[in-house]
Amino acid sequence: MPMRDRAWAGLVSVALAGLFLAFACPPGERRNACLWDEDTLRTEAAGLPGVAEIIVGRFDRFPDLYYEMRLTRVTPLIESDPDQLEAYDDAGVACDRLGRDDEAIEWMAQKLAAIERLEASGEDVSEHRYRYLANLGTFHVHRWVRGGGDRGDMSDLEQARDLIAEAIELNPDAHFGRERYQLLAIKWLLDPPVPGEDEDFYRVPLIFDADPALRGNSYFPRGNTLPEHGYGDAIEGLTGLIALGAAWESVDIFHALTAALRQRGDASVALLAQLRREELLDEGRVSFYPVESLEYPDWVEAAGVYDSQEVKIKAYYKAARAEAESWREARNAYLLERLTHGDHPDINATFWASWEEPSQPPQMPGSFLGLSRPMLALVIVSLTLVVGVGLFVAGSLMAAKLYGMHIRRTNTTA
Repeated sequence: MPMRDRAWAGLVSVALAGLFLAFACPPGERRNACLWDEDTLRTEAAGLPGVAEIIVGRFDRFPDLYYEMRLTRVTPLIESDPDQLEAYDDAGVACDRLGRDDEAIEWMAQKLAAIERLEASGEDVSEHRYRYLANLGTFHVHRWVRGGGDRGDMSDLEQARDLIAEAIELNPDAHFGRERYQLLAIKWLLDPPVPGEDEDFYRVPLIFDADPALRGNSYFPRGNTLPEHGYGDAIEGLTGLIALGAAWESVDIFHALTAALRQRGDASVALLAQLRREELLDEGRVSFYPVESLEYPDWVEAAGVYDSQEVKIKAYYKAARAEAESWREARNAYLLERLTHGDHPDINATFWASWEEPSQPPQMPGSFLGLSRPMLALVIVSLTLVVGVGLFVAGSLMAAKLYGMHIRRTNTTA
């Protein structure tokens, strides 16, 4: 089949699958990150932004005052009612967002004491034990990273590995398996591939190398595919870590996301992730892979992005990043104005009612007839259904006509 025909066939398949998933997975059932607090629950209800929006940074990243006010609110609540388990999550995540790692970990110690007390009285608090494990494991990772990623002391990572693994065992379906990718990243940090032994000569190791089945061969040019190895949800998992975790400035996670998108055939979006990775490197961010210098591959040509497309996508990325930052500044200005007057989303259900979008993100290049990808998918599905119904009706009419002719001939003969 020619490449163009395969592309259209693939688009129809994706459109049909997307239509099915839209009905099969209501937004309220989505789980989107490894940190658990009120923001996680709100995002579950609303759903994550699209992949391109996450890559360019068009998602909430709130100022410190937001978390300071939350901590001020929940601390006396816990003192007056130690059985308010959700409040411990809010306090711990607030401290984590503020970079106060030791305090975040201490809040989880207090939550564990409350959990054990309630379990002793016969209450089922298994969901909160899972949240405790997921949060505490994440706090240990963040403490190691913020501490400079000292490979001479990996105790925080080792604790995080065990806690996240226990959380997955307790609740394997939570976050749609999101913690699997956090656990992969932790294992990759603890046991990175050996240069020259576990990797191809041109590769930069991915977090997927933490899986023994993929180690040294996770770059997919040889035909390996993520779905075949059980990582069909890799893009959802990695973007969840970016939007609600702490991976917005992670070279390694954007590197893995670029590879996963490229492997799935989303060449244009893969280029966006690659551009974000390059942006981070230009800003002085580094990989946590323990090698002094890394030569990152340029996957644009291999991914099937032509020169003219590359120019358009790079221009889109620049415009989309600028719009995303402008949007975030406006949103945080709205937030801060109300926070300074004592208002907060935690205590006011209508906090965002007056918020108006100051701009719209630019349209991703590659649309057909001016239609966006989702709209194009809907059009293709609709046309497919119309053609199918039309063929069915035409066939029915033809069958009825032939049957009528048969009856007339039979009557004439008789």
